[in-house]
Amino acid sequence: MIRAGKYKKMVWKIQRYARQKTVHKGGDSIEWEECDKHSTLELRIHQGNLTLTQDKTIRESYSLASPSPALRAVARGDTMLVIYRLKDNTHRFRVKFSGGENSCQECARQMSEFFPVKILPNSTETSQREVGESCTDKAVLEGEITLARMAEVVSGATTERLWTTYDRTRSMEGVKLNSLIKLCLADPSFPAYVEQVEKELKKVKDEMKA
Repeated sequence: MIRAGKYKKMVWKIQRYARQKTVHKGGDSIEWEECDKHSTLELRIHQGNLTLTQDKTIRESYSLASPSPALRAVARGDTMLVIYRLKDNTHRFRVKFSGGENSCQECARQMSEFFPVKILPNSTETSQREVGESCTDKAVLEGEITLARMAEVVSGATTERLWTTYDRTRSMEGVKLNSLIKLCLADPSFPAYVEQVEKELKKVKDEMKA
């Protein structure tokens, strides 16, 4: 990775790049358009933008100026899949890093400051199906967001998801979640509390729909 300039420009050399060409009915199969392997490919984050260039041509460009529910990515080993969804349209591109797994992981960590990035274990047991499931397109809540709709998402009653801001866990920074969960489970009243929370969530949904 190359860092330079006033705004902390980050550049990763890319060995291979392919973009989504066609998605067959049902989304089970995707045709990819491979880029010329002899081109100079670079993925960079600079001045609030994520761009991928082929020689002097910009092939991908996305604004990172504010948290976006449209962008997300999945990384495994030395390869990353980036997904951009806007309403009913979805675009995907994938890259293989010249610097190997370390470059991919570093890029994933930097990207995660702007949008959700899932890092999968690099093992032979991780199948392509698992990667696909990790990239399942869930519709983002749009329009007027009522408390009832929020409650449905939190309780798992809908397949929609909250926008990117809610994916961040900055409010939990410094909290040892594992220890907190163990402490809660050690409290005899905790199961009853969880049950009560579920009842209250249902009550909120019912009240807002009435």
